Amino acid sequence: MDKKELDIILKEGEGYKVEFKESPSGLEKELAAFANSSGGRIFLGVTDEGKIKGIDINNELKSRIQDIANNCRPKIKIYIDRYDSILIINVREGQDKPYECSSGFYKRIGTNSQKMTRDELLEFFKSEGKIRFDELIEPKFYYPKDLDRNRLQRFLQLAGISKIGNTEKLLISLGVAEKQEGRLYFNNTGVLFFAREPQ
Repeated sequence: MDKKELDIILKEGEGYKVEFKESPSGLEKELAAFANSSGGRIFLGVTDEGKIKGIDINNELKSRIQDIANNCRPKIKIYIDRYDSILIINVREGQDKPYECSSGFYKRIGTNSQKMTRDELLEFFKSEGKIRFDELIEPKFYYPKDLDRNRLQRFLQLAGISKIGNTEKLLISLGVAEKQEGRLYFNNTGVLFFAREPQ
C-alpha cells in the first residue's frame, strides 16, 4: 500500500469491505463479519471519521490479533500488513462459512458488522449449502404406513441390490432414513423415492 491508495481509502471512508478501528477492542466480530461476507480490510489506528490516530505496532499486538482470528470457529485466515503507524488486517472471504466468534455470528451489511438473528442464520446456512433439502427430516412421514413397498422393491431391482434381512437397516444404509428414539424418520430423499403419496 502507498500513501495515494491510503489517502483514497481514508477519504472514501468505511464501506462494505473497509473498517476503521482505533484499537483491537471488538475486533473478533469484524473478523467474523468479513469472513462471512466477501472479505475486507480492517485499518487499526484510524478513527471512524478516517483520521489517522496511529497504534503501537509490535509483535505482541500482531500475536494478539492472530489469536483472536484463531479463536473464531472455524479459524479465520488473515494476513497482517502495515503502513507507518496503521496496522492493516486483511481478512479473506471464508471457505467454510459461517464463522462464529465468542459473541455470535456476524455479517457485513453496508458499513456495519451486524449480528445475525436466528432466522438470518438459518437462511445463511441454506444459502451456503450447509442445509440441504434432500437431507432434511420429514416428520409427517410415518413408517411403515406411508412406505410404498413396490417402489422400494423396484428401486432395489434397478440398483441391483438384493434385499437381505431388516428393511429398516436397509433404508438407513441407503441414507434415506435414520432412527431416533425408537422411531424411523425419513428424509426428503426417502419421501420422494419411496412414499405412497410424495406430495
